[in-house]
Amino acid sequence: MNRKILTLILTGVISFLLVTGCSSQNGSADAPNADATQGEAGADQEAAQEEIAAILPADAVIGIVCTEGEGDFTDSFLAKTTGYLVAAGIPEENITTTKGAAEELTANAQKQIDGGCSVLMVGGADEKTAPGITDAAAKAKIPVVYFGTNPGEAEIARWESEGYRAAYVGSTYGQAAQKRADLLDGTDLEKLDPAKDDNVGLVVLSTEADKPGDTVNRDTLELVKELDHPIYVLTEEEEEDAEASEEEQDSEASEETAEENPDEASEAASGEAAAEGAEQEEEISPEEVRERAKEQVLDWMKEYGKQLDVILCADDMQALGAWDAVSEEKKLVGHDVLIMGFDCGRESLEEVASGNIRSTFFNDFMEQSSNASNAVLAFLKGIAVEPVMTSEYVSVTVDNAQEILDISVTVQESEPEQDSEETTQE
Repeated sequence: MNRKILTLILTGVISFLLVTGCSSQNGSADAPNADATQGEAGADQEAAQEEIAAILPADAVIGIVCTEGEGDFTDSFLAKTTGYLVAAGIPEENITTTKGAAEELTANAQKQIDGGCSVLMVGGADEKTAPGITDAAAKAKIPVVYFGTNPGEAEIARWESEGYRAAYVGSTYGQAAQKRADLLDGTDLEKLDPAKDDNVGLVVLSTEADKPGDTVNRDTLELVKELDHPIYVLTEEEEEDAEASEEEQDSEASEETAEENPDEASEAASGEAAAEGAEQEEEISPEEVRERAKEQVLDWMKEYGKQLDVILCADDMQALGAWDAVSEEKKLVGHDVLIMGFDCGRESLEEVASGNIRSTFFNDFMEQSSNASNAVLAFLKGIAVEPVMTSEYVSVTVDNAQEILDISVTVQESEPEQDSEETTQE
């Protein structure tokens, strides 16, 4: 078992000791007593808000809200975090989780705030939704722990300037992109370029919601430009030509409409904006994501043939769709086409372990759940919390896929009650 995997397992043991021990130690450097830390927190935030009284774990109420359909990471993260909090003395019935659509996140957070939770945990908030949630929680003197999606640099900076008790637990996308680029760099050119045409043709599967995987894709493309391998994006010129043509056509159509009927032009512009907003809010099922990816890759394979060598995916449902397409065309993945996924789920891990998908990334829910639970407990005690706590993505290949899969399955199967009606409000 390699060092990183051993570290993941040890994280769970160490975190258990941390969350159970921090309520029993007195006056140590790592776990100061409630009176001392309460005074320290009051001094740090005196200009911004009143001193917060410490709350005993047995009296704490934890409200959790997140968006539906976030996959195995969220389920594992919540299961592990809840387990840590219960071990620290917070009654399981005092931890309530509300899942809903992305547009319901703010309203669901407000319900938890109105319900008088001691600490609010929010998953899936971005730079648009996080500020409103933070303000509502701060008004009620409730600290917030964000997870899953970065609320944005501007929002995080605002916490310090306003004296808000808020924190973000997540991963670093730039580091994931570097690991992916290193993996490409470390792959023999013969495997990257089986057609031996001295060019490595690459295509990119993106989402319509600009998710973390899209950020990693963009960062990866910037990094591969510096590699010795002759990697180029097959669709780059095609996309630029299409965008230019579309802009030109839209401009000409708008000018003609405006000249003929100004009122109609205004209505058309409003209609286009509404349609664009509706398209952005459209919910796409994982199965549809997989099917769309398959159809797109089939089209690319017909168009580019042996020029297509590498497929970058923004999530693992896309990677599975790419594998469906490649296997349907009876290509040998790992030799003819390399598929690189992101944010592994159970099925994609199985394909990585089998060598069908070249790589994906394990979003370290064990370390993040440890950070999140420690942040919650610190907020309850009135202890200052670091505003940003990040962990590294683990690059998953055939060498360690089975070990990561075993860890994920063990955690999910060890917490069967987390989806029960007692702890989840739909």
